[in-house]
Amino acid sequence: MESSYVARGPDRSALKGYIFTVLILVVCVAAQAVWPPWLRLRGQPPDLTLAAVLSIGLTTGAMSGLFSGFLGAYMWASVAGVAMGNLFVSHMGLGFLAGAMRGKMFSDRFSLAVILVAAGEVVASVINLLLAPPPSPQSWVIAVLAKAIYSGIMTIPLYGLMRVLARHYPEPEDL
Repeated sequence: MESSYVARGPDRSALKGYIFTVLILVVCVAAQAVWPPWLRLRGQPPDLTLAAVLSIGLTTGAMSGLFSGFLGAYMWASVAGVAMGNLFVSHMGLGFLAGAMRGKMFSDRFSLAVILVAAGEVVASVINLLLAPPPSPQSWVIAVLAKAIYSGIMTIPLYGLMRVLARHYPEPEDL
């Protein structure tokens, strides 16, 4: 009996998926870091990193969401110079939860991705508020709502891209 190292069936490689994850996160972190001031909503850029993490988790599974949450939090904390602990907790947790929703009812809808990112931004901001409180919490509420709405809107192209690229990821039960 001859064994073959050629993949059979659909072209699903964990390596391709992880390379796409890293590339998408690098592009999102870079875009978020240099977002022009005239495109900000009430002075807030969209949280493209969190949108990418949740889109990756929602389209590829819980473990990919956890992995992308770790990478996204590490990259954004390195570029922005913010505390890493709260980013790790929020991004990894939300990426895992989004991935756990994969294959459930309505998980392939763009509207769910938008709502999930907007709600995830609020959750991530509350975690940040608890672990690293800002000097003035009153303006924090308006900034969080603006960022949540803007991040939700910017999720639409990211989620569409991830739905196209999801065929390059292994099935969650294959991991």
